[in-house]
Amino acid sequence: PIRSSTVGSEREVKRIGKERFPLRRLWASESKVQPVRQTRRQTSKSKLDSDDASSSARNEESESAFAFIKKLTWKSFISYPSSLTRLSWDMFGGVLIMYDLFAVPLQAFNPPQSTGLLIMDWLTLIFWTLNVGMSLTTGYVQEGITIMEPKKIVYRYLRTWCIVDLVVLVPDWVFTIIASDSSSTAVADFSKMPRVVRLARVVRLLRLVRLKRLFEQIEDALDSEYYSVLFNIFKMMLLLFTVNHVIACGWYALADANRSDAGINTWTKEWQMQDFPWEHLYLVSLHWSLTQFTPAGMDVTPTNEVERGFTIGVVVFALVGFAYVVGSITASLAQLRTMSEEASKDFWQMRRFLNQNSVDHNLAARIQRFVEYTYSRQQKTMSINQVKVLSLLSKQLMEELQCAINLPHMKVHPLFMFLNEFSFITMNRCAKESISHMEMAQGDTLFLPEQHANCMYFVSFGRLEYIRMIDNHGTEVKEFVDKAEDWLAEPALWTEAWYHVGEAKAYTDCEVLMVDPKAFEEILNVVRPVASIVANYCRSFMAWLQNLESEEGMLTDVIQGDQVSDTIQSFLPMWMVEKPDETPGKMESAGDLLRGSRWSFGAFRRTVRKSLRY
Repeated sequence: PIRSSTVGSEREVKRIGKERFPLRRLWASESKVQPVRQTRRQTSKSKLDSDDASSSARNEESESAFAFIKKLTWKSFISYPSSLTRLSWDMFGGVLIMYDLFAVPLQAFNPPQSTGLLIMDWLTLIFWTLNVGMSLTTGYVQEGITIMEPKKIVYRYLRTWCIVDLVVLVPDWVFTIIASDSSSTAVADFSKMPRVVRLARVVRLLRLVRLKRLFEQIEDALDSEYYSVLFNIFKMMLLLFTVNHVIACGWYALADANRSDAGINTWTKEWQMQDFPWEHLYLVSLHWSLTQFTPAGMDVTPTNEVERGFTIGVVVFALVGFAYVVGSITASLAQLRTMSEEASKDFWQMRRFLNQNSVDHNLAARIQRFVEYTYSRQQKTMSINQVKVLSLLSKQLMEELQCAINLPHMKVHPLFMFLNEFSFITMNRCAKESISHMEMAQGDTLFLPEQHANCMYFVSFGRLEYIRMIDNHGTEVKEFVDKAEDWLAEPALWTEAWYHVGEAKAYTDCEVLMVDPKAFEEILNVVRPVASIVANYCRSFMAWLQNLESEEGMLTDVIQGDQVSDTIQSFLPMWMVEKPDETPGKMESAGDLLRGSRWSFGAFRRTVRKSLRY
């Protein structure tokens, strides 16, 4: 294991850079930290407060803390429309919409009221009432821009869902309260027409328009083309059953409306089903509805002009609707078959190529295993090049996207976390222009001893094995390089004189991120003040590495981040590194803390604790 050690004097730092490991041109020329305007993200603040604050400053902090609590406004609690909380809320709302879609038409059969139905009615009513508040505290996207202003959110709500919520919620609350109040005189009046009260809740179906947005969110969450096609088939099957369910309820409602009229014959009277249980009547109606969409038939037929006209309308609708649904399902099944056939053909061609060229059986087995593994992984994950519409992004948005993809694998290194916090524009450019990916099969060699180092490496998934000799007797030391813990060959980023000390190879199938030193240097060369900070870090790191050799007797390519992160971080300007737990300072606004900052609600709780403590 690597042990932490102190850095020598400035003279020692310069001597190391000039003698054994001459630094690259940019890092050797930058010697002083120049003033720089921080290009921090929206939620970042610089911490410039002194650690030795006086008692008067503490009192001011206490006053600002209470002022901060008082300033908690509506804007502080607005969430992003794509947040996990909002998606979960919409998913639950979609379940309730589907419940209404089946329960409301079923009221035509006048099913008996049960405890379960009463609970669902109250749950639905309370949820959609709370959803009004959720709608007023959630931003929206307009022309590619996320709007988070309260006034605009309210104005948009008034123009869209406000009328729907009023039309649905007000009658729903009235009918629910009347139905639950057994002592009310209004119950006696409404009891004369219970079916009208239940059917009045058909206005709940106005919320069906929300399902489209919900299905779009679910499709966006699916990262596999295979599951996306299956979900499309599920939607078509659900649509087919829903349409038949509604038609079946309507078919029975026509017969039930003329139940007391002795002069009009209905299909229930014709087949003497008036006194049958409602479950049996529903199944008969559903059976009749399905026969209108297929060549099948049944004994139940129209018996009056109204029923016959309704049947004609259903048949005409079925000619178009059923053809659309069946065609969509057929196309999806054909797409699944095509995907499977293409993959089978490609693998067959690979096996044929290996056989024709008499490739060794062991090597052929390794190739087939790796190709199958990589193919299955590509089906689950997509590269940027596969998404053609991403070429429409602006240069900065593309850089931010690349940074969002690569930074999670690099944040184990304090330097890159510092760059992301201090100058995120610089980090975005580094993520796009200096970082590349490489797939490795189990047993593949990444580098060998005494090989010139030309990249710095991070593991994005899988595991690497690193082996180095520690003496002339062939004694080996093995280390494992894991994701989000270690990194390899950092000196290659700072000097051209670094040669690998040991051998690194893939312990499992893995992917490696490679940082190109030349591209990294060119990007930092554009932002010279940031380059000055990085240059000072470079000198401190190389001096620490040289000191490490004198302690342990040998250098290494592996930097174990879980053991030396504190030491590495000490090489950076600490006054620029955010430490919300330790540094007292200017109180952050609620908007900064609650709109996606790195510490989110944890920072908010800590701020409140500090304010209460003083």
